[in-house]
Amino acid sequence: MRDEMVFIINPLSGKSGKGPVRKQRIDAFIQSKGLKARSILTERAGHATELAMQCVKEGAARVICVGGDGTMNEVARVLVGTEILFGLVPMGSGNGLARHLGIPLSFEEALENATSESVLRMDTGLANGHPFFNVMGIGLDAEIGMRFNRSRWRGFAAYIVLGLKTFAFYRSSHYVVESDGNRLALEVDLIVVANSSQYGNDAFIAPDASLEDGKLNMVAVEPFGLFAGLNLLRRVFSKTVYQSAKVHALCSEAFTVKLSKPGPFHVDGEILECEGEIDIRARPKSLQIIVPS
Repeated sequence: MRDEMVFIINPLSGKSGKGPVRKQRIDAFIQSKGLKARSILTERAGHATELAMQCVKEGAARVICVGGDGTMNEVARVLVGTEILFGLVPMGSGNGLARHLGIPLSFEEALENATSESVLRMDTGLANGHPFFNVMGIGLDAEIGMRFNRSRWRGFAAYIVLGLKTFAFYRSSHYVVESDGNRLALEVDLIVVANSSQYGNDAFIAPDASLEDGKLNMVAVEPFGLFAGLNLLRRVFSKTVYQSAKVHALCSEAFTVKLSKPGPFHVDGEILECEGEIDIRARPKSLQIIVPS
């Protein structure tokens, strides 16, 4: 083994401290703490997964992701089912998983946490074989994510603006959800399956979601107009989304969602295509993540 810890750094995520300076700050941290560690910059989409696989091959005990939700997913998917510890230094636009776990958003404090010793065995999810750790979504949720990924603007405000533009032209779709022997036909704008409680930025789409119950939380939202949408937005930020008459909430170990037409879905913001059916299931206690003590 060459290194006990490896930091995999996305130099482009987030809005501050971008580029080579991010690696320089981490290298300075490694040196100041006397850690047996090294840092590597990602160079392209998917590169973080390749680097994480190399870390596993070389016998690293801990892999620390410095980046947003996409980079987090690329690294964590490799560590699922292993004994390798996963550290997270959140640098994204929403940082939903980090916020749920109480991982500091301050760069220096997050580095301290990622190199500490408090470990949680958390649940993870799969959607048609694609891992997710925070949320996956279908319908309007995926359409907004697709536009956000294409945009050069980042941050919560940019997401809201793109969401409003997408909403103005979006039309609901028909879905059939099967779970625990039950079948539910829905005409909805979006379906979210959450592992943690929030999208990010304290927008709680599944306020009671747990990372330790072996289950996932599904939230389906019926078609809504502008005023109902503003009320939903208020409820998301006040943890009362389940109280909306527009919302259907389910909790289960697995769901099958049948689409009436092909369309996109996302896993932690990564956009994928589905022809007709999405199999979604929890993988209990499958990732060892470093959390605040």
